[in-house]
Amino acid sequence: MEEPPGALTWCVVANVAAETTYGPDAEVRRGLRHFAGGAKVWVLPPQWGDGGDSVFVIGRHRGRGQSRYVRIVIERFHLTNFRVRGVYSPAVHRELTRPWKHWDRELWLWDTRELAEQVAQRWNLVSTGLTEVRRPRKRLELLGAVQNLADGGIYRWDTLLRLTPGEVLRNDLEAAAFEAVLALLQRMVGDLGPDARYERYSEDPRWTDVVDAAAALFTVMTS
Repeated sequence: MEEPPGALTWCVVANVAAETTYGPDAEVRRGLRHFAGGAKVWVLPPQWGDGGDSVFVIGRHRGRGQSRYVRIVIERFHLTNFRVRGVYSPAVHRELTRPWKHWDRELWLWDTRELAEQVAQRWNLVSTGLTEVRRPRKRLELLGAVQNLADGGIYRWDTLLRLTPGEVLRNDLEAAAFEAVLALLQRMVGDLGPDARYERYSEDPRWTDVVDAAAALFTVMTS
């Protein structure tokens, strides 16, 4: 990995949102239990197959003074303002590389600065799409599925069939774009059957229309 002069590695950093939601009733809180609103945290790349919906972060604990770092897993929708910075602190680097108690290996770091910047840009785009909603967790699930579909992915589209649009859409423009994708998918499910292999859907000539409609929906949801 190309490293900045004097730095130990590259890493994505972010800030904890000033207000976060918690629990089934979407209770609004200032910051998080472990981090104050606006706190800077270092964000590790996705460690498992959720696309980074939950991430390891390292930051100064809000109740332990300014000299103590803590590493925990949080849901990414609590974070904002993603960017890439060099890691110069040995203490931060130790937390980044310290093995997790459930694994016998170190956690993955960002392979390259370019990859970290690409992911930070994508996360910022998704973060923009999470504003002004009471159910950001469900909204994030939808955005992830729509983005995957817009990129040509074939394994998360059925998420759109299970969500309640009224809980995750912000306006009529989003609702219309969502309905356009949903109508295409429902017609294909009706023709191919709900138990058809994912590959049968992607091989269908209509799949390109689904991908294009998903791309349009993602653009609307992140504008």
